[in-house]
Amino acid sequence: MQARAVALDMLLAVTEEKKPSHIVAARELAKYPDMEKKERAFAKRLFSGTLERLLTLDFLLGHYSRTGTDKLKPTVKGILRMGFYQLYYMDVPPSAVCNEAVKLTKKRGFAGLSGFVNGILRNAVRNPLSLSDAFAAMPEKKALSLTYSVPEWLAAAFLSWYGRERTEKMFASFLEPAGLTVRVNQSKCGVAQCRERFVQAGVSVQAGNFVPGALHLSGIESVQGLPGFAQGDFTVQDESSMLPVLCAGIAAGDYVIDCCAAPGGKALHAADVLIMREREIETPPYAQGERKRDTSHERERCGENAVSAPENAPVSRRGRVSARDISEYKLAKIRENAERCGFDNVEVMLFDAAECRRQDVLQADVVLADLPCSGLGIIGKKPDIKYNMTPEGLDELAVLQRKILRAAAQYVKPGGVLVYSTCTVNPRENRGNAVWLSESEGLVPEGLGRYLPEALAASVGEDGYLQLLPEAGKWDGFFVARFRKKGGENCK
Repeated sequence: MQARAVALDMLLAVTEEKKPSHIVAARELAKYPDMEKKERAFAKRLFSGTLERLLTLDFLLGHYSRTGTDKLKPTVKGILRMGFYQLYYMDVPPSAVCNEAVKLTKKRGFAGLSGFVNGILRNAVRNPLSLSDAFAAMPEKKALSLTYSVPEWLAAAFLSWYGRERTEKMFASFLEPAGLTVRVNQSKCGVAQCRERFVQAGVSVQAGNFVPGALHLSGIESVQGLPGFAQGDFTVQDESSMLPVLCAGIAAGDYVIDCCAAPGGKALHAADVLIMREREIETPPYAQGERKRDTSHERERCGENAVSAPENAPVSRRGRVSARDISEYKLAKIRENAERCGFDNVEVMLFDAAECRRQDVLQADVVLADLPCSGLGIIGKKPDIKYNMTPEGLDELAVLQRKILRAAAQYVKPGGVLVYSTCTVNPRENRGNAVWLSESEGLVPEGLGRYLPEALAASVGEDGYLQLLPEAGKWDGFFVARFRKKGGENCK
């Protein structure tokens, strides 16, 4: 009973109060630390599954009820949605579904409507509807919309971008369990060591699909309880979002600006890489105290014609990451994680990325521009995205992205690099903005193949950009493009 009540609270917070689903789930479940593991898992599944299937569940509700969904009390509608989800997508005895729905209706102060709730659900039990048969006779866009609970306008957009087969594969992936991925901070802990500790703690671990430092985890109660979390040995980060830092070719001593840093994964990744690069140079590989500077990373970023420092030259400065965002709340989380990981080379700054910070013009070796976007590649983790986005919202975001990119491009020093990335699959936000950036801001696009793991290099398009489409259990939808500012012959 408690699990259903908790699931209802979370559902209403998202559907009625418009709070982000991932934040709601974390906060609400934290209120019940003594909830049994089985009950907690049931509440999470019921909440996330109902949210993922809202449009399909409302179709069922409309089929069995003469009262329009817009006329129902939000609480009653939420209880019925959860009831239909249990009947159609969970292995719960129908009698338990009906009885618990009635109890919850009464407990929430709607005893007068408990008979209505009972009648709707029991009718569905007696006269089940074949959804596949019902959708088969519908037009393509509507059938896709109701099958995968995606607004019809968005289904039409995906069809125009990727065609039926790829669209359906992506929509299906959004409904699969998302899982959890972490990136090992390799300046602090070896990947094998971190993995072994997870295994000993009873956590199921799989190696990353393409990033060596990535680990996919399942069977965990909380991230905070994992061995090594308090010591900062790893950071929660999807594998696809690790790619921008890989593609940046960060070298020892670099000044890196992450202009839209929240939630902080890329900034911490850059900080980790800086520490490792600096250690490579500081460690004498030869006898008699000789030191040879590793210039391969400089050449990767600056080109084969770059003029490098002498082999025994020391690094002239310590690298640092300036992590910026417009939200103090989000910056506090970045600061907290940087301290947990022991990364004192991360500076946190409250700043609007759409504005230009004059002190940084032509100062950055690397700019990471992972910008606010429609999030259409991470619907599997944040299903409320598909209900809240609008066609107008897509256009507005593309305009905002260009404003931020124009400011970010000014920070890049001659020969420096800007990496543009999003977690969406909308071509206008991705390739459209990448082409605009190369044509209007004096940046030259560079192919990603040499920076990517071999498993991904073949996925780079002819234009040099990478568009990952979401695949369940593997990665989110993600876009990455790399640019260099002209004048890099003497960038080091």
